[in-house]
Amino acid sequence: MAEPTAGAAHGEDFLRATWRRSLPGLLAIGLFSFFINLLKLAAPLFILQVLDRVLASRSLETLFLLTAITLIAIVSGVLLEVVRRRLFMHWGHWLERRFGPALFITGLNGAGVKRPPVSKLLRDLGTVRGFVAGQGLIAWLDVIWAPLFIGVVYLISPALGMLVLVGSLIALVLGTAYELLTRESRNATLKARKDDLEWIAAAERNRDTVGSLAAILSLSRRWSASAFRRLEESMRTRGAQVYLSAALRLVGRLIRIGVLGLGIWLVLEHELTLGAVIAAGVLGRTAYSLVRSAMLKWRDLVSARRAWRRVRAVVAGEPPAAVSLSSADEPAPLRFQDIAYRYPHQAKSLIRGIDLELQPGELLCFLGPTASGKTTFCRLAAGLLEPRSGRILLGGVAVHRLQRHSAERRIGYLPQEITLFQGTVRENISSLGDGDMDAVVEAARLAGIHETILNLPHGYDTPIVDDEPLLSAGQRKSIAVARALYGRPPLIVLDEPMSYLDGPLWMALMSSLMWLKSQGTVIVLASQGQVLARIADKVITQRDGRFRLLDGPEQIAGLWGGPRERIDAKPRKRSGKRRSRKRSGKLEPVKS
Repeated sequence: MAEPTAGAAHGEDFLRATWRRSLPGLLAIGLFSFFINLLKLAAPLFILQVLDRVLASRSLETLFLLTAITLIAIVSGVLLEVVRRRLFMHWGHWLERRFGPALFITGLNGAGVKRPPVSKLLRDLGTVRGFVAGQGLIAWLDVIWAPLFIGVVYLISPALGMLVLVGSLIALVLGTAYELLTRESRNATLKARKDDLEWIAAAERNRDTVGSLAAILSLSRRWSASAFRRLEESMRTRGAQVYLSAALRLVGRLIRIGVLGLGIWLVLEHELTLGAVIAAGVLGRTAYSLVRSAMLKWRDLVSARRAWRRVRAVVAGEPPAAVSLSSADEPAPLRFQDIAYRYPHQAKSLIRGIDLELQPGELLCFLGPTASGKTTFCRLAAGLLEPRSGRILLGGVAVHRLQRHSAERRIGYLPQEITLFQGTVRENISSLGDGDMDAVVEAARLAGIHETILNLPHGYDTPIVDDEPLLSAGQRKSIAVARALYGRPPLIVLDEPMSYLDGPLWMALMSSLMWLKSQGTVIVLASQGQVLARIADKVITQRDGRFRLLDGPEQIAGLWGGPRERIDAKPRKRSGKRRSRKRSGKLEPVKS
């Protein structure tokens, strides 16, 4: 049965349901832990009875009975320990299966929500699973029972009980000091490891650039500096851990010697029996071993707690997914209601004061130079960012809610920097889903890439591998365009769709956009050049921080000083003469 994810229910409800389903198993684990630690009393009690009573009575029947009962108790304790370990392992793996898809979906499906990277969230989940399924949680669960053993030693002899208690408190202090003294070096190690991995990833991604710039040696020096810093901090942390382990072993040996020496002195004073001394030694060693194991797992406990807090914050912070939608194929208007947006560290808004409405079948083109806000505007229109003020509605529903909570594909989006996934051409066009082949072919035809795909070694089933570039940059861009057009969503947002495309490809795309308009699709484009404005119904221009809306053919034609050309005409070759721009009160168009 498939596990529900946080996207299917409110985050807090999802967490509560998780704990409700875990409660029976946790109660069983608690009950097993009680009996496991209770049965550990069997061995010292056996020693006490044999040395103090069996030797005095010389009763073989009593010896056989005590031996049988003790063996049964020890075997039962071991079997219960195995069952408890298996329960922890299953619970840890179940938590990862339950929260993994929720974190993956929630981490990637957010509009303007600041969250940790998905890779970090999944690593945090792995940390929690490792702590639960390993020895970490068991050590901290068993240390709860250390006072039981110390109390039994105290009942045998208050002096021996106090000795074991003092040794356990010293171990607790050592563990606390280790955590506090190594916290800074551990954080520095993590940061250095992150920098180390980022340098390696950057070098692998830009291998050709690195080689062409002859920067391999410089990059190697930077990576080495990061790696050596990580090693130094790691050595400092590991050195402290070595001292902690040695100190804990020393305290444990001193406790054993102290219990034995003090116990024999009490025997000579006729205050204890030899059996009581040996039994107290076994109990004291058991109590101290529980504390020592927990102290050695202190770091794991802190890491797991921090990881769980981050996981819980992301899952619990997911808002309800109650979004009522009509049919995905139904045309719907797109409304920008006086939107504004700025990034956290910007002094003023990058996008502001945009208020317009696009009816089904209309195309909006955002023209502007580099860093004018085109990509931000496209991300806002696609629902990947939420406006700081105002709203963007598609058919009456905020587009960022459609992105985050709608299972139907209502928005097709082409980012400026395209990425093709490891998979076949068909899977890339259908966004790695089990796409209908007819819809995949239709999208490829609209992008003008169908014939090229048929000429690939396996057609639409050809795998796309980064190390084997079968496709040019323009062809990869066309596949990404096909992915945005797949299924003909009611809203299509394309950021710089013409980059890397040659004449036939961009002419095919222009014709397809005109056809999509005729089908009632709302289209939002962003471009530095003016070619796409020739098929636009509305144009937004930006210059020197000012936005201007051109509505209708007459206003748009003013961009190039005349009526728009037919979209099926061949692009004119630009002459070598440089045209002078008119200096007027109107916003000057940006040349392609």
